[in-house]
Amino acid sequence: MNRRMFISTISGSLLAAPILAMGQVGRVFRVAMFAVNPPFSLVFVNRLRELGYTQNQNLLFELQGSDINMQRDNFPAIAAGIASRHPDVIVAAGSEFVLDALTAVAGTTPIVMVFIDFDPLATGRVASLSRPGGNITGLSVLQTEIAAKKLELLHDTVPSASRIAVLFDAATRGQQEVAQSAAKALGVTLLSQELRGYSYDYDGALRVAMQAQARAVLILSSGRFFPDRFTLLSAIQKYRLPSMATTAFADAGALLCYSVYFPDVYVRAAEYVDRILKGQRPAEIPVEQPTKLKFIVNLKTAKALGLTIPQSVLIRADEIIQ
Repeated sequence: MNRRMFISTISGSLLAAPILAMGQVGRVFRVAMFAVNPPFSLVFVNRLRELGYTQNQNLLFELQGSDINMQRDNFPAIAAGIASRHPDVIVAAGSEFVLDALTAVAGTTPIVMVFIDFDPLATGRVASLSRPGGNITGLSVLQTEIAAKKLELLHDTVPSASRIAVLFDAATRGQQEVAQSAAKALGVTLLSQELRGYSYDYDGALRVAMQAQARAVLILSSGRFFPDRFTLLSAIQKYRLPSMATTAFADAGALLCYSVYFPDVYVRAAEYVDRILKGQRPAEIPVEQPTKLKFIVNLKTAKALGLTIPQSVLIRADEIIQ
């Protein structure tokens, strides 16, 4: 799959295998997904296929995505368009902004949330994790908590980097705050660079960080960073800075990657949709908080930087890129 490709609307080509689920012949289900830069949608639909759903036979699947320059002001219109087609289930993939737009128009339509970076219990989205109680369930990945561990691993890998730049945006301020607290405990100065505007000026942010003597870069988990990962990592490499990002940045050459393994989460999201289509109420399906995390070390990037990765870090890696 070419994950660099921007997908605006996908319907007919994602599900192809002629497999019909038992008891579903004659009923056509409508499933819609709204995702900002949806890189793993193919994983999602492949799992639906394995579960017995075939596009244009017993399933009509619609993917609405937005590119890096899509403004949040447009989210309500996208959500309203999805709701107007009366899907059986809506998947809200990405930030809280996506979920906000959908819940405003979905009514009682079941919503499966994916990668929502906030506590759904604390914010009142669900009555409890075990019994959500409403029309929302799914998978809540708290990237805020992971931000501290990412900084710790970066510091362990480059202990001489006493000043570390952190790139964040409006969707990741919570992560930035957690990273800031972790930096104090580690005795590290965090140089916070917030990306704003219609398109992000990564080189400008890095140039400012370098002027402040940054010696490494922490990239927080934003849906708007992912599609620019090759451009962003190219800018970081120009300044010869060790980097830490999510596992989705491994193919772009980040030195370190640490996060949940995103394809697995999309597989689980498809399974949630299947349960709802088979009659389970979202109010009674527990919200899942994935605990399986993956740590990747890129020795090729380390060599290019002239950096030796401590053995204490290597033994913690789940995957080493040679």
